[in-house]
Amino acid sequence: MKFKRLFGIAIIVITTYFITNQVNGQSVGEGKIVFTTRKPFRNLNGFRITTETRRGKNRKSLLNWWQFYAYNICSINPDGTDLKQLTDNGTSRKPRWSPNGNWIAYISGLDLKESLAVMKPDGTIHKELLKRQYRIIDFWWSPDSQKILVAVEIDRPVDPTENIVVTLEGDKKGRRRMPRWTEGWYHWNPNSEVINPKRKLIEALPKEVSWPEWSPDGHWISFVTDNLLMIAEVETTSATGRWFQQRSEPICQNIEEWSPSGDRILFYTNGEICVASINQGKFMEVVNLSMMPGWDATWDPEGKRVAFISRDQKQRRVNQIFVMDAFTGQVDQITFTNYDHFDPHWK
Repeated sequence: MKFKRLFGIAIIVITTYFITNQVNGQSVGEGKIVFTTRKPFRNLNGFRITTETRRGKNRKSLLNWWQFYAYNICSINPDGTDLKQLTDNGTSRKPRWSPNGNWIAYISGLDLKESLAVMKPDGTIHKELLKRQYRIIDFWWSPDSQKILVAVEIDRPVDPTENIVVTLEGDKKGRRRMPRWTEGWYHWNPNSEVINPKRKLIEALPKEVSWPEWSPDGHWISFVTDNLLMIAEVETTSATGRWFQQRSEPICQNIEEWSPSGDRILFYTNGEICVASINQGKFMEVVNLSMMPGWDATWDPEGKRVAFISRDQKQRRVNQIFVMDAFTGQVDQITFTNYDHFDPHWK
């Protein structure tokens, strides 16, 4: 009897562990990847795109991408299972999870008539928060997942970039139009307040610096100048108006994002995905992660793996999703289709 009782308790413990660590067929902590698919239409125009045929008057119409492709948002488990299409309007792209995982924000609409929208993770309850913009350049969720800071381009010849804060209810919290500051310098603090940059911070950096990448805690920014990955401490530089190059910066074409813990930076060199480890603003280690062409890289929630886009390993001309271990470099291809994938975001 004692043995049976212990055996029963063990079964309960094991079952409870399995249930609490498995949700929808995936391990807790692995999260979900949202991304954009680009499928050519199954008509003559779609055929021309896939075969790269160009003839006479049709050449000009190639500028209208919506005549040839359907862009939609999908989700997938990091092991390649449970692929789901979340939109079906053919003009949705650039999805990003809210920090709490309750919403997915994305851009929808045609050129010069773009909207910022949100939806639930299962593709329901779509809401347009910002409508018919000339161009949406970028957007950033607030830490509390209630607001989005949006950089938009206005159709005017001088200072065309503005920043707008919109809430999940669609309310606009004012426009920010200070020239140059609108190019990535306005940012969220941990209390979900938009912070205005210090003039000394911008003036201390090279004049060509724009669209910096902010660390999760806002204490550091990374940027590219002279084809090098640079770092500046925000508080010190803002107070003193002085910034110095370390002379140990790696070669960099562009930056992707900071890790969730704020101690590593994803960036690109020669089209390959690299990571720089940072400790108190100093470069400690720089590694070429992918050893292969890759783009649109994004960290997993724990900063241990990276999802990215690269060409199909079978040498087809389609862009597929790969998942890579950030420490061992092991790479697995998780999509195998005859259409393209872009803009993965992992949560």
